[in-house]
Amino acid sequence: MRQLSTKSGMWVPPAWVRLLVLTPLAWIGALIVTLLSPLLHLILALLDLVDRKRWADGKGWRFSRLGGIGIAFCVTEFIGLTLAFGLWVASGFGWKIRSRTFQRAHNRLFGWWLELVTRALRFYLGFDFVVRGDRIEGPVLAFARHVGPGDVFLLAHTLIQTYERQLVTIGASKLLLDPFFDRVVRRSPSLFISQNPVDASACLHEISELCRTMADDSVMIICPEGGNWTPGRWNEAIERLESRGRHDQAELAAAMTHVLPPRTAGAVAALRARDDVTVVFIAHAGLDDLFSIGQLWEKVPIRRRVEVEYWSVPRDQMPTDPTQLSAWLFGEWAKVDAWIDDRQALLSNGGRRDS
Repeated sequence: MRQLSTKSGMWVPPAWVRLLVLTPLAWIGALIVTLLSPLLHLILALLDLVDRKRWADGKGWRFSRLGGIGIAFCVTEFIGLTLAFGLWVASGFGWKIRSRTFQRAHNRLFGWWLELVTRALRFYLGFDFVVRGDRIEGPVLAFARHVGPGDVFLLAHTLIQTYERQLVTIGASKLLLDPFFDRVVRRSPSLFISQNPVDASACLHEISELCRTMADDSVMIICPEGGNWTPGRWNEAIERLESRGRHDQAELAAAMTHVLPPRTAGAVAALRARDDVTVVFIAHAGLDDLFSIGQLWEKVPIRRRVEVEYWSVPRDQMPTDPTQLSAWLFGEWAKVDAWIDDRQALLSNGGRRDS
């Protein structure tokens, strides 16, 4: 799918710059890191040995853990870009790259890449990822919260690798700065946009078309919050609703302390696109206090269980009017917030492994 132009958010270079400049540089850089990875791990270990304060706190190997994740990303980037080039050649040098066969091949490659990334997160940071929910048949439209390091990666990995789903991606345009996403994920059904696109109506139309044309084994993930939860974004979102005269929604948003108020336009566009998708809400807890690199740096090693639960909503329980749909989404998002509140209480009473 095409990337919609933006006038706000992070600037993304044109496609030809990303192809001819960023991708070769990333491939060469990732290759160098891959070849030097044994030496880099040794240097990181030496840095950890002199980090005496960290050892005194019983939390050593901080450099090795975070640096190891960076090395793992570079290794997967190198292998992933190499395989992506192979798929491009196999497609007739791009001739059939958008065909159903090669879209699914890229989805499998993305799933393999996510498998390696997930293993790295588990190995270096100690995540234990637990998903609860019944298997759902047919096309799925999933609304998920977005907070903490790698939460969307962990979720997408489960959908592709465990549930064998074709992922339909709606992501931030800045993701295209990563050549792997640009060369692999963008070749599958996808849309990359900024939080405030120039042509909002065209953006909503693209979301609607993506949902309408999903295959029966596809799942589209929409993160209605529009970004990771942080205290600053939470306050700004409430103030934005107040400034627009949406006082009822601002009051609801202030009561939801674990999530940002949902941006409902894209969600409503997808919901109205077709009536045979199963609507699912995805909540997770365990990463809520890790909303910045600084917090990661201070808390490594993390060693905790991330719990995920999802539930479906019957279509006959959903309104059809766009205004009512928007209000309904706010109500459902309040249920996500309540689930997080309950789950955090349980995790704090034994679910978290901080040592």
